[in-house]
Amino acid sequence: MFRWLAGDSSRARDSKAFRDVAEGLQKLYREKLAPVEAEHDFHRFYSPPLTDADFCARPMVLLLGQYSSGKSTFIRHILGRDYPGLRIGPEPTTDKFVAVCHGQQDQSIPGNAAVVDRSLPFSQLTSFGNAFLSRFECAKMPCAPLEAFTLIDTPGILSGEKQRVQRGYEFEAVAKWFADRVDMILLLFDVAKLDISDEFRRAILSIKGNDHKIFVVLNKADSCTTPQLMRVYGALMWNLGKVIDTPEVCRVYLGSFWDRPLVNDEQRRLFASEEGELFTTLSQLPRNAAVRKLSDLIRRARLARVHACIIDRLKKKMPYMFGHAQRQRELISKLPQLFEEIAEEKGLALGDFPDPKLMQDKLAAFKFSSFKKLSSKKMQALENMLSVDLPKLVEMIPVEAGRTKLAELSQLAGRASPFAGVSVDGQAEPVVGKRHWYRPPDIEKYREEFMAMSPDASGRVAGQVGKQNLIESKLPSTTLHRIWTLADTDRDGCLTMYEFALAKHLVAMRLDGHDLPDELPLAMAAPQYVEDG
Repeated sequence: MFRWLAGDSSRARDSKAFRDVAEGLQKLYREKLAPVEAEHDFHRFYSPPLTDADFCARPMVLLLGQYSSGKSTFIRHILGRDYPGLRIGPEPTTDKFVAVCHGQQDQSIPGNAAVVDRSLPFSQLTSFGNAFLSRFECAKMPCAPLEAFTLIDTPGILSGEKQRVQRGYEFEAVAKWFADRVDMILLLFDVAKLDISDEFRRAILSIKGNDHKIFVVLNKADSCTTPQLMRVYGALMWNLGKVIDTPEVCRVYLGSFWDRPLVNDEQRRLFASEEGELFTTLSQLPRNAAVRKLSDLIRRARLARVHACIIDRLKKKMPYMFGHAQRQRELISKLPQLFEEIAEEKGLALGDFPDPKLMQDKLAAFKFSSFKKLSSKKMQALENMLSVDLPKLVEMIPVEAGRTKLAELSQLAGRASPFAGVSVDGQAEPVVGKRHWYRPPDIEKYREEFMAMSPDASGRVAGQVGKQNLIESKLPSTTLHRIWTLADTDRDGCLTMYEFALAKHLVAMRLDGHDLPDELPLAMAAPQYVEDG
């Protein structure tokens, strides 16, 4: 094991209390992780150093897709208006990366100016040069959703070698840069364009390692009938299975994310449910942002620790005088075995090590004799960060998340409406629709059905008789059990006329998509039961 793992008392003395998670991550990175990265050329192998804006920035959502898949229209649908410089059409219209963020007034900032604004987390994009910066801009506008998160619009991806060659910058590298820093990645597909072009495939492969952030949107679904939509969905999953090589299935949201009338409204309820779930996930991004940043820093710290051990081992295995070039080639060729040796000796997980193939390609450009040896002091500080400081930040997250407001999206039920798909708190029922069910049942509506079951002299039907009637709803037995316990107010195992009507009322409520109450609300009880209570 590491020699610097000893000394728990010193680690306890070095740990600090922080006001919030962002401040803690910022200080820990600057004081304990950044020195290790700088000493072992971490930034030349993986990613540039983090800035203060990376820790304080709002959550970001990256939209990727082929041309005319509805990326810019999706953004307009969320914001309720066009962002500065937006143009939408059936042809490829967005020819640049656009960071749509909050501002006091409508403003379009060119890329070269945006990367020098230290309040924005885009300063590291200078590494892609003027060819990219001329195709990047920041669109600021006053808008409630943008107070909670930033949206990254991207150029539509075409199929063709000419586009890849003439971009002037590496599209896949830029996509990976954003993917490593955003909180959510949306891959948009048009139901009429399910094929994945070569460049789109390369872009998806480039964001590997961020699979937990990826969500798929099958857009313009109203242009299909129900049978067509089933076939389209199956074809999409088959295409994605060839590109996204993970055992888990990506979450796919079906719908038409624009304000036009639905061409086929057969699946209106499905579209409303899917849109509600997606926008609820978006609204919760501010609460989950601290967890994502903490997780990313832990992953970066573990990679930096492994990288430092690799560099140290390569340095130690080099000869003192002659044969440097030949020895270096031998070490590069045996890198996978070297990884296994380091993992076993240091007690590290092989899953923390980088891809050997990529590492071999990058090591070829370095002279191993120039590498620096491991600093036990700096590595002890890094281990202290992983084992003491970061767990303390984890404990702060629930309190901080409870204070964080959800994003204000007009699609969510900020006010009462029978068309509201979800409530502000992310509940899965329309607010006003639920209130409609909180009333006593209409007994006359169910009287004929009740009398057909031949109640006894006391006006009750036996439990088995009532059971057969309720089973016709096709609801699960567990749900019907809850309905029975709510409706059988006198707990005698039989149903009176009122109790039967109440049970049928609760069945209709559940079939309408509403959650059952834990206890029978007074508003549902008949007047005599309220008086008795």
